[in-house]
Amino acid sequence: MALDIKISIINNKNEIIVVDSTGDYNAITNPTGWGAPNANRNNVDVTTARLTVTNPSGTIFTDNLPPNSLYNTTFWTGTSRAYEITADVTNIFTTNPVAFDGVWKFVTQFTVLGSPITVTKYALRVNTLSCLIGQLALGDLDTNSFEEIKIMYDKMLQAFECGEYVLAQDLYNDINDILNDCDATIFRNCGC
Repeated sequence: MALDIKISIINNKNEIIVVDSTGDYNAITNPTGWGAPNANRNNVDVTTARLTVTNPSGTIFTDNLPPNSLYNTTFWTGTSRAYEITADVTNIFTTNPVAFDGVWKFVTQFTVLGSPITVTKYALRVNTLSCLIGQLALGDLDTNSFEEIKIMYDKMLQAFECGEYVLAQDLYNDINDILNDCDATIFRNCGC
C-alpha cells in the first residue's frame, strides 16, 4: 500500500499541537506508514513540509520559517513528531491564539518523492463554551434553559463529527451569542 500521511490535532486548554500520526511502516499493523516500501520520513524523500492554519474567524496564518518551516520545528525534527504551534508565536502566530474557540482548519503540505501531498484536518475547540454551559448546569435549572443550549451544543458536536464544519461553526456562533447576550427568551434570570 502507498504512504498515507495522517495528521492529528491535540486541543488542550492552553495549547494547540499538530502531530504527524502516520506512524512507521509495518506490513501488518501499518502498511501505509513511513518507511520502506513507502517513502521514508527523511529530508531525502520529503523535501517540503508547510503548515497553514485558519482560525474560526477565517483569518489565515501561514508558517514563515524558511525554507520548509515544519523542518525547523519539533514536528519534523523531534522524536515526538509533534509541534505546539501555540508555543512558537514567531512562526505561525504573533500572539497566542488559544482564546479562539470554534472550528479550526489545519492544512499541511508536503512534497514526497517529488509529488505534492496535502492533508487537511479540522479541529473543534470548545474550552470557553464548555465552561459557560457548565456554569448554566450548575445554576438554577428551573430558571435557565440549560437543556436548550445543551441540545444545540450536542447538535454542534454531531455536525462537526459528520464533517459539516460550516454548520458546526454556525451553531457555535449561535450558542456563543446566546450565552454572551443572555437573551431573555432563552435565559430567564440567568444571572447576567
